[in-house]
Amino acid sequence: MKIFWRIIGVGLLLWAAWDIYFGYTFLYDVIYKEVEPTLYWVTVAAWIILGLSCFYTKDE
Repeated sequence: MKIFWRIIGVGLLLWAAWDIYFGYTFLYDVIYKEVEPTLYWVTVAAWIILGLSCFYTKDE
């Protein structure tokens, strides 16, 4: 099960990288960096934190 969470973590980090490169992200709607920069960066930070947290799960 640990490999599953690592795959999810890599996916979330790739998603965050995509968002940073293109300047928009998805939450409940498309959020553009130029229009709502605070909400954009909070959302991207959440994807990064969630992605990193997937690498620190406990073994069962």
